[in-house]
Amino acid sequence: NTTSSVTTTLRYDSRDRAFNPTEGGDHSFSVEYAGLGGNIGFTKYLGETGFYFPLYKEVVGFLHGKGGYVYENEGKDLPDYERFYLGGMNSLRGFGWRDVSPTTINDDGEEVQIGGTQMVLFNAEIIVPLVKKAGIVGVLFFDTGDSYAPDERVDLFDLRESAGYGFRWYSPIG
Repeated sequence: NTTSSVTTTLRYDSRDRAFNPTEGGDHSFSVEYAGLGGNIGFTKYLGETGFYFPLYKEVVGFLHGKGGYVYENEGKDLPDYERFYLGGMNSLRGFGWRDVSPTTINDDGEEVQIGGTQMVLFNAEIIVPLVKKAGIVGVLFFDTGDSYAPDERVDLFDLRESAGYGFRWYSPIG
């Protein structure tokens, strides 16, 4: 496959710091157009917003939302890896990596994931400092979202959900 694309992004970042923020927002909207050359051609829209806000003393709340839409350009291909899959630590925690996706039945009668052309994702977190000098925080989270096939309608009242807790280590060396 050969892909030639151009992307433009509009972004506003008002967080108080890039790592472990305590207040502010990070918002972006991007458009990618592929098909200037090669056999791959699609247009992809992504919107994302996130808000950090103090809750109590050093406890921080975080609300995040992301949505996407991609379609195949006429006479070109939309590859599997440009479609939307959810699951894993950076999207729907509690689900395996790329586990949330539309499926189809292949020629062998097996169900296979095909990736979505539409996607919505929402995350809510409570971030609690545990060992501040070491950069260790605890996280309570609720995630919800889904990925949809081209013929499916986005239903914000019927999304996959997960909740749980975790730990983050903001290390000075990476």
